[in-house]
Parts: sequence; C-alpha cells; structure tokens
Amino acid sequence: MDRPNPTNMIGYAILGKDGRLGGGKGRPSVLWWIVFTLCVLFFLATLLPGVLTLVSWHTGEGRADVSGGLLGVINNPYVFSWIGMLLMCAMWILEYTRRGSIGVSKQQRGKKGPEGSFQSEIRLLSTPMHLAWFVGLAVLAGALLGLPWTLDWDSDIFFSWFLWGAIITPVNGAVLGSLVKKTFYARWYRRQAAKSPGGRVIRRAQPFWRSFSYGWRLDLWICGAAMLMIVAGALIWGMMAYLPAGDFGDAEDVQEATAVMTVLLSVGVPAMAFGLWACTQFWRSGEDIRTGESAT
Repeated sequence: MDRPNPTNMIGYAILGKDGRLGGGKGRPSVLWWIVFTLCVLFFLATLLPGVLTLVSWHTGEGRADVSGGLLGVINNPYVFSWIGMLLMCAMWILEYTRRGSIGVSKQQRGKKGPEGSFQSEIRLLSTPMHLAWFVGLAVLAGALLGLPWTLDWDSDIFFSWFLWGAIITPVNGAVLGSLVKKTFYARWYRRQAAKSPGGRVIRRAQPFWRSFSYGWRLDLWICGAAMLMIVAGALIWGMMAYLPAGDFGDAEDVQEATAVMTVLLSVGVPAMAFGLWACTQFWRSGEDIRTGESAT
C-alpha cells in the first residue's frame, strides 16, 4: 500500500485506534450545541449592519450609522472566511457524527472495499424535513438578495448579505438535487426489493456512475452551479425590468447585462435539467445512498 498523504495521516490520528468516529446516536452533545450557537451568532453578526440599516430606513429614521469597527471586522474577508470555515467544518463533523459515523475504509484494513481511505454512513433526513430545508434556504436566499433592493443601499453594508446569498444559493441547488436523488433511489430500491426473493437487493456498480454520482457527487455540484446561474440571471432580469433606466445604466450597460443574462439562463436551465436527471441515476453507482467515501 502506498504511503498515505499528510491529510490521510491526520484523519487516521483523529479516528484513533478504533478507526471510527461517531456512532449516529442522534442526540446532540454539549459540544454540538456550543458550536451550533456560535454558528448562529456568527451568522447574525454578519447580518447586523444590514438589519439596522433596513429597520432605520423603513421606519423613517433615515440611514443608520453602522460604519466603523464592527462593519470593518464583519466585511474583512479574512475574518469572514476563516471564522466561517472553521465553524462550518466543526459543525459538519459534529452533525455528521451525530447522525452517522466516519471510519477507515475496508480497503485500508486489508479487505476488498472502496478506493477511498475513509468511509462514512449517515442517517438520512426524512423527506418532509429535507423539503423544509429546501424551502427555508430558498426563502432565506431570497431575503438576503432581495431586501437590500428595497432601499438606497450601500454595497459595504450589505456585502455579507450578498456573499451569504451567493453561498446559500448553490447549496440549495445541491439540496434540491439531493432530495431528487434520495427520492428516486428509494423508489428504485423498493421496486428491486419487491421483485427479489426475500426482499434482497443486489447492486451492480457501473464504473462511470460510481465515480460521477457516488465518488465525486458531480450531479449535486452541477445542480448547485446551475442554481447559481439561474438565480444570477433572474436577478439581472429583475434589475433591468424594475429599476429606472437611469439607475441601471446607459444603453451599452443594458446590452451587456442582457448578454450576460442570456448566457446564464441558457446554460443554467439545461444544466439544472441535466443535473436533476443525473440525480435519478444514482442506482447505477451500485452503492448505498447512505454511505460515502473520501477522494483519496
């Protein structure tokens, strides 16, 4: 076996002698609640200048003074990215191990197994909860991207709002793809179980689909990228349709925006259709939809 790369060595150290992290007990730990609270506070803090501005504007008090230290810290790309990334990674691991487990793959233990060094298994969300996540994220992204346009906004004040919107939008595209993926896989599984003696389902892996849909989850990446293009195109269309001509720009600006909108929608819509169709083909990967493996 080849010498593991540094990232894998860190993973082995974290998993310890048992080679497994988490047990999928379902109950949030104290650490889970602490990190979750920090994530919520960080998210709300990044929105605070915009919220104060919106409240002041729509209550007739004019523009709130939110300049200075707080705004500078929140809009600092290093602060936003590093704190956000650390909290996201911590929350992801805690939530994953709450609903499932991460461990060393069978191949690493000398048995026949997947190509990745690590395997995971997770308890899936129920379909109503999954749908609620999609609707909730769609409403949140719409608010983040739409509310600033209800006033004479400052790009510095609402920088984090648009950044969050640009992050949540593709994530929600992946959430939609995941919902389709899970639904169609469950239907396929029930059909196979009904046809098989004893209800046993035999999975046969097709190499391309195993890599595309299971190893790299490219179907979900496509759904996420397509959702971002569709929403960006729709925003440009909305600005051109509802903003006064003088506020949007001159004729050349309108022409350029129209070209960009056309490209975004003409690529994004077919890409979304393809991505959602690809999500229906997960059964061809020959894998259990509850599991995953690392890339190395």
